[in-house]
Amino acid sequence: MKILDESKAIRIKIMDFLSRREHSSKEIYQKMSHRVESNEMLINEINKLISDGLISDERFAESYFQSRKRKGFGPLRIKNELAQRGINDSIFFSIQPETDWSYLAFQALEKKINGKKPDDIKAILKLKNFLNYRGFEFQDIDKALSMLDEENR
Repeated sequence: MKILDESKAIRIKIMDFLSRREHSSKEIYQKMSHRVESNEMLINEINKLISDGLISDERFAESYFQSRKRKGFGPLRIKNELAQRGINDSIFFSIQPETDWSYLAFQALEKKINGKKPDDIKAILKLKNFLNYRGFEFQDIDKALSMLDEENR
């Protein structure tokens, strides 16, 4: 009877996490592993919830991808953050629709400079580093800076 109660308690706590937002199976495991006596029981409950469709790494990845994209982050950073949360590359590439990353980098640049065009090399390098930190690829950074130059002509 105690095993059933613990199993039920694990499921309820996981459902509590899932009611707030999507989680990857790795995140659930990390959050719960220190709270339970039996990791085997935890893994069993996670697997049951996956088979019931309540935990979905694909659904989590899609939600996370869209959220980070809206906040102005690039593909390299998003892919890395998803990998840290247990999402493999194949899921990342399957959820990534055709995206104009250059334009998103340009939008992040516009927000960053707030109408003040960079005038010296040091300021431009700083902006390139900013976009690189945000996870944009170098060709997208160069295109975004070109778009910024065209807009300010």
